[in-house]
Amino acid sequence: MYSKLKGLMVEKRITQQELAEKLKITGSALNYKINGKSDFSVTEAKFISKFFGKTIEELFIIDEFNNMKTDRNA
Repeated sequence: MYSKLKGLMVEKRITQQELAEKLKITGSALNYKINGKSDFSVTEAKFISKFFGKTIEELFIIDEFNNMKTDRNA
C-alpha cells in the first residue's frame, strides 16, 4: 500500500525488521501498517518522514490518494 515507503526501504537497504526496531514495534506490526491493514500513528509517521528525509505527504498521503482514485475507477 505504501509503495514509496517500500521503495525507500529498498533504496536505503533497511529491512522491515530494522525499521520496526527503530519505531519500537514488532516486525509484524510494521508489515500490517505498510500493507494498509492498520494505521501508522502520527508519531510513527513523523519519525519515518524524518528518517527518510521526506515529508509525511510524500510518503503517506499521496499514496493514499492514488489508491482512492484507483478504487473508484474499479
